Amino acid sequence: MTKNRVLITALAVIIGFLAGLQIMNDSKSYAFINVNSVAVFSNELNAINNEIEGLKSIIVMTSRELNKYQLSEFNSEYIADYLAEETNRIKAIAGYTNVRGEGVLIKLSDNESNTQRNTNYDLIHDVDVAMIINDLIDSGAEAISINGKRILAKTEIVCVGPLIKINGEGVGAPFIIKAIGNKDLLSAAINAPNTYAYNLKNVYGLGIETMKSDFILIPKYSD
Repeated sequence: MTKNRVLITALAVIIGFLAGLQIMNDSKSYAFINVNSVAVFSNELNAINNEIEGLKSIIVMTSRELNKYQLSEFNSEYIADYLAEETNRIKAIAGYTNVRGEGVLIKLSDNESNTQRNTNYDLIHDVDVAMIINDLIDSGAEAISINGKRILAKTEIVCVGPLIKINGEGVGAPFIIKAIGNKDLLSAAINAPNTYAYNLKNVYGLGIETMKSDFILIPKYSD
């Protein structure tokens, strides 16, 4: 409503200015003039006419804007629904609500079958988890959790000895990742050739298992 009042006030000022110009043009005055005076008055008149045309354009645009806001008042129910939907979407992104939908389940586990290699290569590290999370986000994941811990923009994933600390709490392998989004795209982010997870599985022999699901529940963030 405040914006409507501003628009109406602007219209009133412009219309008043135009009316004043019209009164000035209609008032009669007589004076002796010469050729130079005619040229000056002609230039001034052209300038005034240009200004009037500019003000008319502003009136048209302002009227359209005002009409749009007036129409929006009749669609307040739709605006309220839109705002509610956006609020819920933002809450979901921020981790304040539970999220349900299709997606993928991913199990990451250490390679316990090969004792001949450097054990450092046979373990799931924080960087591995972080890279897989980034690939899921790039593929449109709307919500992600690891071992029941909701992943947020502020979440830190760091190694602490044999564990990985997520949201300040240590969790160990196997790591169960849930991701909600287009299940085919999310699955491809893990299983497509030359993806990070694909190389972990096929080059280093780490355990990477993926399952598509039509229904996944990811709980809201909790301290």
